[in-house]
Amino acid sequence: MMQLAITGLGLVTTVGHDVVTACGALRCGMTRPWPVEFEVPADGGNGNVLLTAHPLRGITDGFQGIGRYLRMGVHAVEELLHDARLTKEGARFWQGAGLYVGLSRTRNEEIDFYDEILEGNLTAELAGHLELPIPEKRRRVSFQGHAAVLGALREASLALEQGQIERALIVGVDSLLESDTLELLNAERRLKTNVTPRGLMPGEGAGAFLIESLTGARSRKARILCTLEGLAVGQEPASRAAGERSAGIALSEVITRAVPPGRRPGSIYGDLNGEDARAEEWGNTLVRLSGSHDFSTAAQLWPAASLGDTGAASGAISVVAGARALWRGYSGGDVLLWSSADTGEVAAALLCRAESSSSSSPPHGVGR
Repeated sequence: MMQLAITGLGLVTTVGHDVVTACGALRCGMTRPWPVEFEVPADGGNGNVLLTAHPLRGITDGFQGIGRYLRMGVHAVEELLHDARLTKEGARFWQGAGLYVGLSRTRNEEIDFYDEILEGNLTAELAGHLELPIPEKRRRVSFQGHAAVLGALREASLALEQGQIERALIVGVDSLLESDTLELLNAERRLKTNVTPRGLMPGEGAGAFLIESLTGARSRKARILCTLEGLAVGQEPASRAAGERSAGIALSEVITRAVPPGRRPGSIYGDLNGEDARAEEWGNTLVRLSGSHDFSTAAQLWPAASLGDTGAASGAISVVAGARALWRGYSGGDVLLWSSADTGEVAAALLCRAESSSSSSPPHGVGR
């Protein structure tokens, strides 16, 4: 695989609207739950209470559908442009780029046609609002839920290796807080409430990162935050969407392909969200990997503990948090990322600290 470098980060979450604030808040376990306008049964059957969730107050208020996604996506990419000092780059820089957006499919089957609307309009609206002249033929949408961003990263890495693009802007954005989604999750008893304490807390957010060849990043003297050393995608036949429980077969396989034997990641970012089925999948995966990989010393980090379940945005949030931890020297070693979609798509990636010059990493405690 071509050596690839991550050179820009953008993030908007409920615990911070920029990379520095959000990643710092995630590291210390900060959380900002808030009641939303959706009623769930109170404990003991004594009426209803408002659901506690993780809304992006001040950013998504009053927006639905593509407008909501656009608000979050634009915010995340604007932060990336500022973070990577790309606000003054000319058209040539972006005309050679690809834009990849990771999304979840519409959860309400009655309006599944909305996926076509998102696919046909969201990337164009993002590029237009941000004034990025990325050609239409190089804009893609990946509908793989939690695994969408790592799936998009795989597609982008192949395009980079084949010389089809010079760099890729990858964005993950999602919201589990729209009314039809909340109604569906509640009907399936997946929401964490007083009556159902083991469940997910809906969240929303967006993350973005820029990836390019390590050679190209060095030639333009870009700030190299980390490198991508392993990446694998797969499909679990026993999906949660079909009402089945995963034995961790596909997830253990993609982690095995992404992490060479003998490598011991310092940190692991994954998709646990409070649901039993996801915890069971991860537990089964660890058992399957126990003979070939030692993860006993790795810090296991679950962004959903602070942000709620952010759906397709979760992969981007993990990439951004992991890349910044490596650049700042907080990770304790390589960073393993894994994602698992309800529909069975799984993916894993290994991020490593850049070995390059002092320009790629500040002294500890200095800079952004």
